[in-house]
This record gives sequence, C-alpha cells and structure tokens, in this order.
Amino acid sequence: MYSSNHLQFNSFLPSIVQQAIVQAIDDTLFFYTNAFVTIPKITKRQQAFLTKLKLLKNEQAVVVPFLASWINSPQLSRWKSLKILAEQLATIIGKPSRKLFSAVRLIIVFTLFDHFMQSAPQLVKGLPVAKVVPLPFKKKKKGRLPIKLLMKKDYVITRQGNAKELTDQINKQGWTELGFPQKGKKKLVTKALFPSKVREYIQNGAELKLFQVSSGQAPSYKPRVDVVLEGTMDCFHSSTLLHTYLPSISGRKKSVLGLDINRLGAHMVAFNTSVSLPPDILLLAERYTHLTAKVLPALHRGLIRKRKVRDALGFCKLQGELNRVYTRRMRIIRELTRLLPHLLAAVMVKKQCKILKIEQLTVDPSGTKGALAKAIYTMPDNLLIYKKAVWLASQELSYQVQLESVSPYHTSTIHYGCGGTLVRNQSQYDHAPCKKCGRKVNTHTNAAHNIASLPGTLLPSL
Repeated sequence: MYSSNHLQFNSFLPSIVQQAIVQAIDDTLFFYTNAFVTIPKITKRQQAFLTKLKLLKNEQAVVVPFLASWINSPQLSRWKSLKILAEQLATIIGKPSRKLFSAVRLIIVFTLFDHFMQSAPQLVKGLPVAKVVPLPFKKKKKGRLPIKLLMKKDYVITRQGNAKELTDQINKQGWTELGFPQKGKKKLVTKALFPSKVREYIQNGAELKLFQVSSGQAPSYKPRVDVVLEGTMDCFHSSTLLHTYLPSISGRKKSVLGLDINRLGAHMVAFNTSVSLPPDILLLAERYTHLTAKVLPALHRGLIRKRKVRDALGFCKLQGELNRVYTRRMRIIRELTRLLPHLLAAVMVKKQCKILKIEQLTVDPSGTKGALAKAIYTMPDNLLIYKKAVWLASQELSYQVQLESVSPYHTSTIHYGCGGTLVRNQSQYDHAPCKKCGRKVNTHTNAAHNIASLPGTLLPSL
C-alpha cells in the first residue's frame, strides 16, 4: 500500500491579521473548557494543557504579535521553527520551563483552518491509490488522520458515486474527488490520483469493490487510500517480469519438465534441465538465510542474557527488534512468492513445455529433523504458485500447459542414472554419492529427473 510522501504543512500561507489570532485563542480556550467540563475527572495532563491555554490567553498582548509574525514569515521547517517559537514565548512571558508547543500549535491550527481551502493543492498533493490488495482484505488498526488531528473531532469523508460509477470515473479521468466537510468550516476538497497500473487493470475489465481512506502508522499518520479490485485473471495479466527472465534461460526444447521443490536457497527450485536462478531471487534467498542463521540466533541469545540480568528495558528493545526481523523474513517469503511464478513461466516458455510435473504438496514435517525438517518448513509449497506459473506460460505459448503431480516417495534418494541409492545426510544434502555407481550427483536435479519420468495426476488449472 502506498501513502503520499508530499502531504505537508503548507509553506506559503495568506496574511493573517492579529484579530484572527485573538479569536482563535478564545475559540480554543472555549472549546477545551467546555469539553473538559463533561469529563467527571480530568487528568493531570488535561489540567496542565488547560492551564497553558489560559496562560497564553492572559499574555495575549505579547503572544499574538509573535504568532502573527511567525505565520506570515516563510520557514524552512514549520514544525521545527514552531518548537523554537514556543520556547521563545515561554521565556518572554517569564515561564521558561513551560512546554507550550502543543498549545501554541493548536492555536495556530485554529487560526489557519479557514484558509486551508485556499491552499488545498499545496496541502494535499493527491492521495495515490495503493496496489491491488489480495483478499481477504484486513482493515488496518485505526489511527489519526491529519484532518482529525487538526479539528479534534470525528471527521467525515465524502466521495462521488457508488462502486460502478466510481470505476467508470477512474477509467475515464484517472482520479476522483474526496471531500472533508466540517460544520461551520469551509469544505476541504482534494483529488485521489490513481496510478497507471491500477487504471490499466480497470481498463482491462477489473471493477472497484472496496475504496477506503485510512491513516498510516505513527508518527506521521499520513493518509492513504486502499482499494480492492475484482475481476478475472485476464484483467491482471502482465508479462513484463516474465520477459525479464527469458534472456538468462537457455533455449533447448523440453516438452516435459520435472520440478523439484526445496528449502530457500540456490536450489529452491530445480528442473530436469539446466536452469540458473536469477540474481534477484538469489539475493532474497541469501537475505533470508542470513536472518535465519545469524541474526535470529544472536537476538535470542541476547534475550536470554537480558532476562538473566533482569534488564527490562533492554529485553523490550531486543523483543521489538526480534519482531521486526521476523516481519522482514515474512516479507522476503511474500516477495519470493510473487516472483517465482514468473520465473517458472519463463522457463516453460523458453523450453516450450507442454507438461509440468511437481511432487504432491502434502509433506508433513512431523517426525523429521535436521536438514529435512528445515527444507520442509521453508519450501515454497503454495500450489497457487505453480498454477499461476502454468497459466502465465499458457498465455504466452497460446496453448494450455498441463500441471501434473507425482508421488514424492524416494524421488530424492534413487539415482536417476543407474537406479542406485543416494547417501544423503546433513553434510551431503545438495550433492550426494550413489552407493551403486559411486558417482556424486546433484540431488535436486536428480529428483527433478525422477519426477519428470513418473506418471502424474492432472491438476485443475486456475
């Protein structure tokens, strides 16, 4: 999902008279005084905030000229200079230890809000629409949109038309209008601009089924627009990535391809013909291996040490870092799942394959250990990967490539060349000698040859 990187506090604002600032101070104090009256018992922080507002009200003869000068002067960074302004005001009114930033910021917001309509293009430079989100769509944790932060009230967002009308509108002009109305204020209007890729999907026949404006994560809370498009596979077909992999694959024809699926790494997928994995997939596999073999064990050891010495703060920091590493690892798996179908399809297109055979994806890691257990747990064993690859290849080859599954038993332990048994263990997992002929073979390529030679069961296509 994408969020706008251009949403920022406007750096060019209209001239503000001092009377508007005085009115904003009165409005702010009146609003929060009445809001806190309805609360049975306000907190110390709320009481301190109210005290700051009253202090600025009492010292408005000094405060108002400073705020007017700040608003009407260009600033390199509005929020940094606002912090300096709050510190200067605290010193001038004789309260240097007072933290007035939040109160000063709120008064400025109340002063400028009616003028935002005049500078909407600079305030919001479009809300780019996210890439297509796979179902089921999960609603993000509720945050605070900047418009809600400005007004301190629940916001209302308006859009034009229903799902069909909105789809037609995006198809024709590539954008839609969003409105942020508020009682007693001018309506703020902005455009949600859709990227060319989403427009291409819609032009191919996809329909907009979900359109939601939500907030980003802390600390920026930048707004973003999430969409879900629905349609047939033809609506989302793209062969760009497939064609980037074609030049690195040799062109010898192979009507039947056997595919061996392994743990993430240089041999994660192996064919019964010579195929090298592209650099981008190898790099992702190396990052996954580094996180698994080095980073995670080090973090777990650090957690144990922090727990022994009862360092609660250090333990929490390491626990947070551990969660982030697991998240990075999950994203690597997700990216590999996206890339693999295009690589497999490129191989089938280059070899002009008619049948792709894979092992039945029903391997259970229970009772296994060592390298075998690791391989099973990190296999890209999502059947949708291979169905999508076959579909992509069929679109390019103009005929239906068949996907078949074979029994996985003994495909990795029987030597395809002589029928002998391969001696596989943790140190000889990728390359193992044959007991019968003594030849050392690549166990994954050997398994792919065995898979291609076995009778298969036809699997349904997408």
